[in-house]
Amino acid sequence: MKKISKILLFFFLISVIPAFAGGFLDSIKNGKASVELRFSFEYSDLDDAADLDSAKGITLRTRLGFMTEEYNGFSMFFQMHNVSQLLDDYRWPGGGDAGYDPIADPDGSRVHQFYFTYKFNNYVALKAGRQEVIFDDARLIGNVGWRQNGQSFDGAVLSVNTSNNSLAFAYIYRLNTIFLTHVNVDGFYAIHDTFTMNKNLKVSAFAYLLDTESDSPDSRDSGTYGVRLFGSKDNVKYDFTYAIQNDFADGENHGGNMINAYFEYKFENFAIGAGYNMISGQDGNDRPFDTLFSTAHKFNGWADQFLATNGGKLVNGLDDYFVQFSTVIAKHKLVMVYHSFDTNEDVTYGEKYGDEIDMLVLRKLNSNLTVLLKAAFYNAKNYENNPTTDETVIWFRAIYKF
Repeated sequence: MKKISKILLFFFLISVIPAFAGGFLDSIKNGKASVELRFSFEYSDLDDAADLDSAKGITLRTRLGFMTEEYNGFSMFFQMHNVSQLLDDYRWPGGGDAGYDPIADPDGSRVHQFYFTYKFNNYVALKAGRQEVIFDDARLIGNVGWRQNGQSFDGAVLSVNTSNNSLAFAYIYRLNTIFLTHVNVDGFYAIHDTFTMNKNLKVSAFAYLLDTESDSPDSRDSGTYGVRLFGSKDNVKYDFTYAIQNDFADGENHGGNMINAYFEYKFENFAIGAGYNMISGQDGNDRPFDTLFSTAHKFNGWADQFLATNGGKLVNGLDDYFVQFSTVIAKHKLVMVYHSFDTNEDVTYGEKYGDEIDMLVLRKLNSNLTVLLKAAFYNAKNYENNPTTDETVIWFRAIYKF
């Protein structure tokens, strides 16, 4: 299946290039360049057993892109990416200074995106090449946009869009990670559909089939199936997702599930919300739920204590109860979130993990420049064998786009 998919992708690309080349000069001349500069300062103090020094990092992310004008339905997008370290008192998997706490931002360059798009008509389009892929709220498939390097995928996405329905089929054969590494898979196959029921309700249904290169029954190979209902009515916003995971390809003992629920009420210039996220852990022979290739930082606290959900290694599972308050004051967006984290299973640990307070202040100074200050304060409960630990993380960022 992997070879057939790659052959089809190859023939699509060689058919695109000649068709596109006919109007190449005009497409280039009428294309549009893009530049994004993202300056980031990050401080991370992890109360780990090794008592390492607090991490401090200053990095500059530069992304240079170019989108050609559409020609006979064809277009092309190319985006180069570089992260430079101005202060590198931190470590990351595979590099950095081992005497410091971690920050997940290695330095380096790569092609972040390079894809061709062909629009068959006003409804159907095929995008092939290296690209960011985000489904729904990025809970299972996302671009990890918060980290400086981000995440992209090599493959193809066929989309069919009408006035009330968006259907996508994706085939992915390689993941480009936030650590500037690559992970090949035999195939990741996705079907995602979002239907607009009415002005107050949208419904998404999805199936994600992961076939890694491993032939072991302990591999991540799995099938993930779910549904999401989201929308708003008057001053109430709601969002509910349920997903289950079963065996696929060589993987065995997948039987986990996930629940996301969030309700928000807005009044005047304020909004207050409450939510619950459940990730099942090891339950007998059933393995923990794997949140696949998600933008995990967006969920379960900004201190990133529970990133093991990506990979299905949070054996004790997670119950995340949270409340959120947001407002806009003098053009400053303010967000505060309180999390209470508990185990879902008690395989190796059966007590409360801890609590976290997250805060964000964001100001868009003009159409090109945005600045933000963000902080996360995680407090681990003082219980024996607690796998989490106290952590304080502070960010300052300035993003300039043109």
